[in-house]
Amino acid sequence: MTTNLLPDLTPWEYDALKASIRRWKVILPVVKDENGDIIDGYQRVRVCNELGITDYPVLTLAGLTGDEKRDHAYVLNLVRRRLNQQQMRELIAAELKRTPDLSDNWLAQILGTTDKTVAAVRQQLIATSEIPKLDALRGKDGKYRRVTRIVTNTAKEAERAQQALQILGDQAPRRDWSLRFAERRVRREQKLESTRGRQVQRPGNGEIRIYRCRFQVVAKVARIRPGSVNLIVTDIPYGKEFLPQVDDLGAFAARMLMPGGLFVTYSGHLHLDQVIRSLSRHLTWAWARASVWSGEANIIHPRQVTSKWKPILVYSKGDWKNRNRWYDVTQVEEKEKAWHVWQQPLKEVERLIQDFSEPGDLVVDPCAGGFTTAVACRNLGRCCIACDSDNASVIRGQDRLAGKEPGLTG
Repeated sequence: MTTNLLPDLTPWEYDALKASIRRWKVILPVVKDENGDIIDGYQRVRVCNELGITDYPVLTLAGLTGDEKRDHAYVLNLVRRRLNQQQMRELIAAELKRTPDLSDNWLAQILGTTDKTVAAVRQQLIATSEIPKLDALRGKDGKYRRVTRIVTNTAKEAERAQQALQILGDQAPRRDWSLRFAERRVRREQKLESTRGRQVQRPGNGEIRIYRCRFQVVAKVARIRPGSVNLIVTDIPYGKEFLPQVDDLGAFAARMLMPGGLFVTYSGHLHLDQVIRSLSRHLTWAWARASVWSGEANIIHPRQVTSKWKPILVYSKGDWKNRNRWYDVTQVEEKEKAWHVWQQPLKEVERLIQDFSEPGDLVVDPCAGGFTTAVACRNLGRCCIACDSDNASVIRGQDRLAGKEPGLTG
């Protein structure tokens, strides 16, 4: 509905707006729907076009009906602009012609006027046969549909937000959202689509084997002998819901690792203390590595922390025996999320495997996700057994090892 619902600004008002934007840029975000149509901010966009400004803040809303978009635009505009009596009556008349069944009280609340003013305009329109006289009018039900809201700062980001919301449609959550999470959801849905209707293939008898199962049963399913694993490299889920399983994972590692074998895992920050306590019940704490990246930071909202690193925990089964020298900081140049939403960079995982194992060693990944560990082991001449409980992730892991491109099927 890229149209200006209200009367144009007077020349002096428009000039003042233009001078302000020229000096301070756009302060209030332009409001658009998921198709890029302007709901609020028509005059601001007009000024930006004249000044050649392409980057300005945009609030993208998805999930509004046509009527809700109009109501939203009126509310936002009318709190900032004062209309004279004649302009208000003309606005009421236009809305009544469009939706004559709207109650006087509801329309008055939308436009910021009185129900008596709306009733007077309605009677005039009925008298001139411009709208029908109705026996019942549609009242406000007091319920507003929640919408998806994404705020962006550049034209490119706004376009990406609109594309993501168009792809997700009704699957977009009705809440405030970031562009990053919207695009992450799109990738997840596209990955699910690429695996729909397909079955996990048998793992075979090669040096790289991947399974669909929980880590608690992978030793039985894959016939891993206790005390035969040289290295476990994984990326555990960071949410609180996984914490009860961390103790199980520590016990699993203690059973499967040979003496001096190493357990290495990425971890989130928020529950790091609990993860360390659980793993330390079964394994010997060795060290921690910092995975540092450039680019966009993660916001840890419960602590209001802007974070650009994550811990990699290193444990040993018994005394430390590894003789390779290694650095406790790695620099990640670019995030990789093509195969899984929590995928870690292949070069970094390869570095972990080189630092903590030797060619021919058996490496296990019990929370494989994007199966980066399996790919790294194949590249470096290690044997690998990896598992994940998610059907789609395992199918995509098999595709990845087969050399297929992300998102392709068959």
